[in-house]
Order: sequence, then structure tokens, then C-alpha cells
Amino acid sequence: MRPLAATALVAFLAGCSAAEPGRGQAEGSDASVTPDVATADVTMPQDTGVGGDAVNDTSTPGDAADAGDGDATDAGPECAPYGAPGECITVSACAALVDHSSYAGYCPGPATIECCIVTPSTANNPPTPAGWVLMQQADVTAAMTTWAVMILDDPTTYPMFSTTTMTFGTLLVLARVEWHPPDSNNETVHRGVTLYEPSG
Repeated sequence: MRPLAATALVAFLAGCSAAEPGRGQAEGSDASVTPDVATADVTMPQDTGVGGDAVNDTSTPGDAADAGDGDATDAGPECAPYGAPGECITVSACAALVDHSSYAGYCPGPATIECCIVTPSTANNPPTPAGWVLMQQADVTAAMTTWAVMILDDPTTYPMFSTTTMTFGTLLVLARVEWHPPDSNNETVHRGVTLYEPSG
């Protein structure tokens, strides 16, 4: 995510835990959305009745392919920690790939097989969507927060970099799943939801 000026607070919801981002405690004060319109991480998907037409972009800046060492045990089924697409390969094969990291608990088989994805980095976030600007913290409502929480907690429907829109009153809001930087409650880059409003 781009650096933020202190006078231009941005609304975004971030989440994480050791196993899955979007499952944790409240995060720091860098203009994130929470149930009390401050900052937060959440626990379980909520059926809030808030919908929206999801436009899922499952492309990523890299691809966790086989390292090519000829070992048939390297390639495996697909996996998606944090909603980021990856592949089940050996830990050593993943380590041989530039800018990739492996995650345990997402793949069947022995402990040497883990899910390999492009290493989470805010530098991998797409640019601000054309025609949209980051939403100001003061404009984020409780209903928007509930909607963002639902998106954050559903990495299957909303994988990394996916977007969806929802109208709140007369305001159309776009939510995009992005990598968020470390903060007071998250020691590493983690899955988050950023809210945008039309620029015009």
C-alpha cells in the first residue's frame, strides 16, 4: 500500500493470524476500518445481509510453479493461503524460487510439502483502480465495516486482489483485497481490505 500522509487518512480493513489473515485481533491506528470504525481484524465470516457483485481477479504478480529440479514430488495440487494462489511443492523447491514463500497446513502429504506462493508484499498491490480514490476514514460507516469484514473473512470468494462494489445510500464503494503492511498487531505483511470511492 502506498505511504499515507497524516492528514489524508485512508479507510482499509486488515486482518491476520498465524494460520490465516483476517482472523485475529484489532490492528493499529493507520486508518483501518473496524466494527467501531477505527481499526480491526476479525474472526469468522458474518452473514450480514450485505451483498455486492464480486469481480474476482485471481491473477498475481508471480506464479508458484515447479522449481524444475525433476523431482516428481515437487508439483502438487493448488492451494491458497490468505487467498493467494499457490502450488503444493517441496519446501526446498519453493525456497529455490525467487520471491516465493512456503506455508504449512495447506497441502496433503508429508511435512516437506507446503503451499508455495509469491511472497506477500505491498509492492505487489495493483495501483489505485482508475476512477477511484482511497476513502477517507471519516466517511466509513458501520455498514461499510461489516461489509469489509465479510470480504476479509472469505478468501475463497475474495482471493487476493479481487474487487467488489456496494452502494451505501447514494455512495458507490469499491473494496479490494490487498496486502497490508506490518502494524502494531501484525508483525508481517498480511491480507487486508481497502475501501475506495469514486474520484469524480
